[in-house]
Amino acid sequence: MLLGLRMYVALTYTAFNIVGFVVNIWVLYVVAPLLFAPAVKVPKSILFFIFALVVGDLTTMIAMLLLIIELVFGTWQFSAVACTSYLVFDSMNKFVAPIIVFLISRTCYTTVCLDKTSGERAATLKYAVLQVVFALGCVMVLLWPVFAYSKVFTHILHQNNTTKEVTYILKCGFSPPPEIEFWFNVVACITSYAVPLFGIVYWYMSVPFFLKRRALTTLVASSSMDAALRKVITTVLLLTAIYVLCWSPYWVSMFANSIFSNFEKRSMIIVSYFIHLLPYVSCVAYPLIFTLLNRGIRTAHAKIVQDQRRRFRSLTDEASSQIRNAIRSLPSKASSTIRSRMSSYVFEEPRKPEKSDSNSAELIRPQLLGSQAYPSPQVSRAASTINFKGSVSSLDNNDSETLL
Repeated sequence: MLLGLRMYVALTYTAFNIVGFVVNIWVLYVVAPLLFAPAVKVPKSILFFIFALVVGDLTTMIAMLLLIIELVFGTWQFSAVACTSYLVFDSMNKFVAPIIVFLISRTCYTTVCLDKTSGERAATLKYAVLQVVFALGCVMVLLWPVFAYSKVFTHILHQNNTTKEVTYILKCGFSPPPEIEFWFNVVACITSYAVPLFGIVYWYMSVPFFLKRRALTTLVASSSMDAALRKVITTVLLLTAIYVLCWSPYWVSMFANSIFSNFEKRSMIIVSYFIHLLPYVSCVAYPLIFTLLNRGIRTAHAKIVQDQRRRFRSLTDEASSQIRNAIRSLPSKASSTIRSRMSSYVFEEPRKPEKSDSNSAELIRPQLLGSQAYPSPQVSRAASTINFKGSVSSLDNNDSETLL
């Protein structure tokens, strides 16, 4: 029964992994061309944050493959370095995705609610890159226990004292001292769960209040303002719901595992695998939400796709027209070549029979001398005429065969 449950968990992880790859690659296809495209209304910083979120999710999905292989075979199949790398990427998912969502909410608030100078600076690509690099540096510092206490453990399943045989499995795990593990979980929970959740709710909810106050003091259409408010509120509710549903069970299980001993049972291990799957669900949901709910991104991507199709169509039309012109010019070139050859024969052929005239005259002359001592000029002229016509007709037959 336990083997069947483990395979069910492996299939579930595989399904979410495939969906995660497909969704993130699609978001990358939509967002990446807009980073360097001119005249895009969406701030470059927002586009870069989504791009960084997708890259982080893809690295997490790649690391997830190692976990799936472990679930299928029931034991860790790789080296200790691969184990540490997997745990580092898995731990980075706890920090990177919430921090980037936190930065996106902060950027939206700054560009809408603050002064023009702050909004323009927050919308630049350079400022976004600096924020992501700084955040990654802080995350790597916080992850020092993962580098120090990650290794491959040996778990003995059965030991036969008679035959001296031992059945064991290998597991990749993070096992620091209890005190370090507790404080690591506390710091990670505050920095990657509590602070981002507060920032997301506060900054996103500040935007509709600001828009409402501005609508009261300016002549803004109520319908457009209501649509903007509904959009912001929908985004906040979706992000908050996914954030709470995906990350709250994870952190509750982390602290419960360190407090209670019941989590060591095999049934609870299966449950913990499903709880551990929830943060991967957020990796699929966040990029999809930011891309689908942002009409500016969809419009800009549709315009780029339309321009690319128009450019491709013009290139294919130009190439096909050149091919048609080249094919049409072939018969005219061939006919001009034939005309030039025919004209050359017309001007050159009358010269050739002169030699044949002299030769034929010389051949006819001895025959005529046998019958007449002084041949008649008319007879010799007639013989030369006959030989000239025969030579010309033979040349014409040979030339026609060559041209055909």
